[in-house]
Amino acid sequence: MSVFSQEFKVQSVEKALSRRPEQSLKQIAVTLGVGYSTLQKWIRLAKKNQLEKTESNMSKEKKPSRLEYSRTF
Repeated sequence: MSVFSQEFKVQSVEKALSRRPEQSLKQIAVTLGVGYSTLQKWIRLAKKNQLEKTESNMSKEKKPSRLEYSRTF
């Protein structure tokens, strides 16, 4: 199981919510390397202002730099 940094989660939600109309949420999830349901959960938490919480196990976190390598669908 991967643990993602808080910054990665926030940037992922921002990318998902600002996606182009022709991009599906599933495509965004694949681009980010996260599960579709995981991205949905982050969006749901962000809308409730509950996404930002302290994460543990920092050494296993994925970094937000993965967002720079987005694919075009």
